[in-house]
Amino acid sequence: MNILLRPAHRCAPWKRLLGSLRKSSDDNNSDINDINDIIVGDNTSSIDTLGSPAPWKSMPSDAPPPLGQAHIRHCMDPCLASLPPNSEPSFYACHIDRYAAMALQPITLHRLLHTGTPPLTRERLLANAQYLHKERPVRYAKHVKLFQQLPFIVNLNPNLHALYTAYYAHFEELRQQPEVRTEEDQNAFVAMLVRQSDALCDIMPGVARGFHECRAYLGAAARGRFLNELIHKRIALRLLTDQHIALHRQLTAAQQQQEQGCGIAGAADQRLQGIIDTRLSLADAVRASAQEVQAACELTYGDAPAFTVDDHTGACFCYVAPHLDYVLTEMLKNAFHASVQSGHVAHSVEITVAQGAGRVAVRVRDSGGGIPREIRKRVFDYAFTTATDQADVGAPPTDAAFGNIAREQAPIAGLGFGLPMARVYAEFFGGSLHIISIEGRGCDVFLELPSIEQSKARKI
Repeated sequence: MNILLRPAHRCAPWKRLLGSLRKSSDDNNSDINDINDIIVGDNTSSIDTLGSPAPWKSMPSDAPPPLGQAHIRHCMDPCLASLPPNSEPSFYACHIDRYAAMALQPITLHRLLHTGTPPLTRERLLANAQYLHKERPVRYAKHVKLFQQLPFIVNLNPNLHALYTAYYAHFEELRQQPEVRTEEDQNAFVAMLVRQSDALCDIMPGVARGFHECRAYLGAAARGRFLNELIHKRIALRLLTDQHIALHRQLTAAQQQQEQGCGIAGAADQRLQGIIDTRLSLADAVRASAQEVQAACELTYGDAPAFTVDDHTGACFCYVAPHLDYVLTEMLKNAFHASVQSGHVAHSVEITVAQGAGRVAVRVRDSGGGIPREIRKRVFDYAFTTATDQADVGAPPTDAAFGNIAREQAPIAGLGFGLPMARVYAEFFGGSLHIISIEGRGCDVFLELPSIEQSKARKI
């Protein structure tokens, strides 16, 4: 007999259990089979999901039921410390379902740019905070529901469960956050955003390890669908959050300058609108990333190929610099890695920059021998890698100049997450990332990106 017990807040009287047993007994000649969904409970006692007595009578009526407490306590991830009392994560919490069922209220890139257009005002920033106050709990609830769709045994993996718990804790904190009405409310709200953003800045290494450990329970196609959706949701949420934090800091700095009699920042200082660089030099970004990758390659292997940048356009465009840094670093990392592993360090990595109508493109060409035909279709699969060791050729250093995105890249060496994640980042604003390989010669990796100004109607 296989009995699946539901939590107490959905319990029915004991007579329902007895009726179910009696009916099953009558139908099967006293042999109870296939009882897959028996609802139990009364006003005095209940049975938790592990079958042990659980007197929840003293719990608040709106508190999530402690589903699977023994499993959660066994994991004992530190995120539980940030949860309110009696609010351990539950796969069946009603308020999660209610928020997750709400429709998103996405904003366009045009509005994202408009919010940060100089001169930035308190009114615009306050309106954006009020939007985030309503939108973020819904987005976090959808993150939680995404994890709930995984097989239960996968979600019990300590690495994945820690992230699930963190999303749940942040959802609870946001749900209880007072409405943003005043400047003091705004300051408290931004402080919470910073705290939550910092807590989730390095999650991808844990996700990569978790899925590697659970690969027997979830196929490659299902993993890919889950991870693509998770990363896309994560990019959108972080973009909205980091943009608001950056705008708040820029407005605070401008107000301090005015109070000190320094006047309003000049045009050169207004190039950044939040985290959006309105005049981002593509060639400069390429050179900076290539230098970082080259230095890391020399440190790891003792040698590194030279690189050249062919740029006749002086291309500048409007984009999120940390996103571009991440994609470029991954492209270059693979090129430098291939050159070293194939013994063709004497051949330079060739980087070409081009610009078209509202779009820019980067080609990275190496002489690393190319990708064998039999594995070419797998290069963008999560957890697939051709690396023979765990050395990360091109991971950028932990430097604030690269933001939180690049910091996630270093610890996932050898886990095969770099290129698939880079493609999701490239496609987020309508770009593309693909590889052409000539076996015996090398690879050309192509990146094409539209300027954010050309994608104003795109929703986040």
